[in-house]
Amino acid sequence: MSSPDLQTVVIACPNCGTRYQVPYGTIGALGREVQCAQCSRHWHATADAPPPPAIEDDLMFTPGDESVLDAAFEAEARSLAPPRPAPSPVDAEHARTLAEIKAAIAPKPKPAANPNDIDPALLTKSRRAFERRQARLSNRLPLAQVRRSARFVALLTLVAVLVLGFSLRYELVRWFPQLAGLYGAVGLPVNVVGLEFDASRTMTTYRDGRAVMLITSRIRSVSTRTVPVPPVLVSLLDSNGAIIYEWTAAARAPEMGPGEVQEFSTEVSAPPGGAVTVRLSFANTRGGNGAAASLGTL
Repeated sequence: MSSPDLQTVVIACPNCGTRYQVPYGTIGALGREVQCAQCSRHWHATADAPPPPAIEDDLMFTPGDESVLDAAFEAEARSLAPPRPAPSPVDAEHARTLAEIKAAIAPKPKPAANPNDIDPALLTKSRRAFERRQARLSNRLPLAQVRRSARFVALLTLVAVLVLGFSLRYELVRWFPQLAGLYGAVGLPVNVVGLEFDASRTMTTYRDGRAVMLITSRIRSVSTRTVPVPPVLVSLLDSNGAIIYEWTAAARAPEMGPGEVQEFSTEVSAPPGGAVTVRLSFANTRGGNGAAASLGTL
């Protein structure tokens, strides 16, 4: 149902003609005094037209008829529903199997703990805690502190020996030549002489109808101090590496400073047959060969 109070009517100001749409309930059938918001004029306003009649709800059926129809619809629905299946008889074997499955998956009650039993995990944890306490007490004893100090000093001494042995390996091998093999075994070969050969070449020419072998090389100083230049030992080797002829030749400069380079050359007339390799090395003052060497193939 629609209320007449909710209907709207139109009123107009007689002074300025401004029109307003207001609910019918605010004017009423007798009208009322109002004021224009545009020109502030007061007048007795009445509705231009009465509100339309209230619309009554259109009821197709009475409440009694609706109850009868609802009962008829429910009966029709029940008649069209499929019949419910009759409950099947309970199989005793099936029921027993279900009971066994439920009993199998049901949680088992824990057996009552014996107060005299000791948990192995708890026993192991307690033993480890006891051992840690004993270790802390032992570490506080004077003898344990002395042992720790001795191990620390031994470690520092070992580190110092290794550092000194690496940085002073040239001097150590010069003082104790037998240490050269030890350094070589650990991958730190030591050049005792402090010199090495570089860009070695051999060339065979003929002079007065005779073969002359010319050997040239560069002597480079790799030492950090001035070192004497020993005589150069030249060896001719056969294909098996055996020495078939050798001689010594003096370098031009008797000593060399750090990083210096000097040219070296020597020759031999009528070299013996079968020589395929030339080896250059420094003659040691003690009769041995120096650590630095250069190989050249003819």
